[in-house]
Amino acid sequence: MMRSLFSVVFVCLFAFHLHAVEKEDGKLRIIVFGAHPDDAEYKAGGSAVKWAKQGHHVKLVSVTNGDIGHWKEAGGPLALRRAAEVTACAKKLGVTSQVLDIHDGELVPSLECRKLITRVIREWKADIVIAPRPWDYHPDHRYVGVLLQDAAFMVAVPFICPDVPPLKKNPVFLYSSDGFQKPYPFTPDIAVSVDDSFEQKLDGIHELTSSIMKAVPMARKSM
Repeated sequence: MMRSLFSVVFVCLFAFHLHAVEKEDGKLRIIVFGAHPDDAEYKAGGSAVKWAKQGHHVKLVSVTNGDIGHWKEAGGPLALRRAAEVTACAKKLGVTSQVLDIHDGELVPSLECRKLITRVIREWKADIVIAPRPWDYHPDHRYVGVLLQDAAFMVAVPFICPDVPPLKKNPVFLYSSDGFQKPYPFTPDIAVSVDDSFEQKLDGIHELTSSIMKAVPMARKSM
């Protein structure tokens, strides 16, 4: 069975029921963060398809623009290519995508980035937020996890980023699965079968052509 695994970071900082407060259409608003334009699609694409088919609103966010994530291309042209690819992938999955304009390999857990992530979550009016754990070997992946931890409280604090209204309820924050063992291994709280959505996920992933054999030469030699 194909499964997407998630663990609960913390359910609330205030009294919060697992079921989200109903919006105008009564559907959940789910946002998934990855470091690069393909991470959220690979990690949560199958679950995203299932949620979208149920009428929930799903956004997949790349926190960097992926402009050095290829063995041959780089810079602005690659960033534009990868943004177009995730847009095409999102269309196949039935979801929304967003790529933030931060250089690949240069993400840091700064106050500026914390505010940016806080705004993105607020603008989506998120009920559920999913991100990687902050234990990855890649600094971009690691710092996405750190930034989501740091923003988790701030999304409901009214006097930070006052240009975007704070959330009335703190979202459910979840970690996506990984294989890292230190400082402690991933333990899933939720498992989602994606047997019935896996083919559609693959159909979307096929749009991410720069991610296939994309990486640095040493990675290519190891394959």
